[in-house]
Amino acid sequence: MSNEAIAQQFLELADLTDFVGDSPFKSRAYRQAAQVLESLQTPIETLAENGVDALAALPGIGEAIAEKILAYLRTGTIPKREELLQKVPAGVLEVMEVPGIGAKTARLLHEQLGVHDLASLRNALLSGAVDRLPHFTPRKRERLLRLVELKHKSQRRTPLGLALPRGRELQQAIGALDGVQQAMLCGSARRMQEDVGDLDYLVASDAPQTVVEAFVRLPAVAEVYAQGISRAQVFLKDGMQVDLKIVPPERWGAGMLYLTGSRAHSIRLRQRAIERGLKLNEYGVWRGAECLADDTEEAVYAALGLPYIPPPLREDTGEIEAAEQGRLPTLVALGDIRGDLQSHSHWSDGLDTLETMAQAADALGYEYLAITDHAHQFTTREAFEQRRRAIEQLNQRTGGRPYLINAVEVNILPDGSLHAPEWMLHAAEFVLAGIHEAHGQPPTEMTARLIRALEHPAVDALAHPTGRRYGKRPPNDADWEQVFERARVLGKAIEINGYPTRMDPPTPIARLLLQSGAWVCLGTDAHAARDLQAMELAVGLAQRAWATPERILNTRPLKALLQWLNDRRQSV
Repeated sequence: MSNEAIAQQFLELADLTDFVGDSPFKSRAYRQAAQVLESLQTPIETLAENGVDALAALPGIGEAIAEKILAYLRTGTIPKREELLQKVPAGVLEVMEVPGIGAKTARLLHEQLGVHDLASLRNALLSGAVDRLPHFTPRKRERLLRLVELKHKSQRRTPLGLALPRGRELQQAIGALDGVQQAMLCGSARRMQEDVGDLDYLVASDAPQTVVEAFVRLPAVAEVYAQGISRAQVFLKDGMQVDLKIVPPERWGAGMLYLTGSRAHSIRLRQRAIERGLKLNEYGVWRGAECLADDTEEAVYAALGLPYIPPPLREDTGEIEAAEQGRLPTLVALGDIRGDLQSHSHWSDGLDTLETMAQAADALGYEYLAITDHAHQFTTREAFEQRRRAIEQLNQRTGGRPYLINAVEVNILPDGSLHAPEWMLHAAEFVLAGIHEAHGQPPTEMTARLIRALEHPAVDALAHPTGRRYGKRPPNDADWEQVFERARVLGKAIEINGYPTRMDPPTPIARLLLQSGAWVCLGTDAHAARDLQAMELAVGLAQRAWATPERILNTRPLKALLQWLNDRRQSV
């Protein structure tokens, strides 16, 4: 049980008490109790073991509230809260979360306009119906509408490739605030999930209120949605929701584990603690009132009898069992990558020249870069030969540092044939095949289409296998186990694509890919030199798939990669 979770129950109880018009002294007491519980570092279950008197001895916690805490720990509910929920319209709690809408306003909105949730509040604000209510000025209506629209917008998920740069920029700003000793971007972004709902930050500080007050005044902050002593929730000017939590410096590791999640992983860890007679919360691992571990994540895991589990694996998909059995993989890291196996130059639809792409790859320390310009955009054989000569001349001038691979990306037509002449496919050093049209075929047809493309002797790898694009189209459906098994038998590779709006294949399908034993190649699908930075996203997705360096082509030195290509083609 998280202390924060029970604190939230009391905050909601206070709001419900105000809504039904009960004693303001009660709601004030509930809010004070929530504040005490939120700042309490010892697990509330530990204190509760000594009964109601031990809880009632806490500042701001009397006997009546202590009884409610015990009831919640026993049953997962506070009877008084459940009783009030029967008298209050569903969704009213989320209405009262909107800054500027207290219990009286929420009740007025419900009684006069039928407002019972954020959606109905939004409609009342948009229609102007609230204008006839007392104290609802146009300025107030506009601000409330802005807050509701921001909340509505924040419920949409943002591709990691768009959220991560913003998140890191804000992390730097938070880290520079007075009183901040450490700052970390946690949540789904730290787990390298393909998309995120919000940005979660952990801060270590001995002056939490000072940090919160400085945080909500940052230039990037558009609106403050909630603010407490050691936490805040705000919206940025671009609409992203940001949650901030502050812990004492000595609790840094436990706080980081708590805020990183996932929820399913955290639940499993809490269950594991209970099985060992321990308690785990956002402040550490506890045996009674004694804190066994809190300063590092490694120490917290060790106190639970586990080795450190990397954030991309924390999804309760077998990582705890693997950790117990000593089977956690040594994940591929960005530093293992020797080159990028998908990029485009101005010879097709890329923005930059071969020289610019080579310079960017060299700055990243790459040994090679595959220039996979689209095959169909070479309208003549001479155009392709011109590019080949340009690549060879550049390799001669640079001494092959990095070595540009004369490659192509060829479109897979609806029947599985390739949109490129045979001479081009056999002349290229590396051939990627990918679907760029006729998406959404039935799974059986898509499976046959992909397998036929893989079976072409010249194809070395399948690009962005599901074809998904955030905000444009969902992943194609196919029998992925069959596709990946065919690639394995043929000795061909499947791409994990890190382009920010692709992140393809999604994690569950990427897991199937790694389990199949097929070769994997990582590509950014870069269409400009700056896009090569997206390799971090490809690596993160590969990590979520439990990928180790051994099955990834990009971890091979140039000589070994060229040997792999030669051996594969000789085996045809």
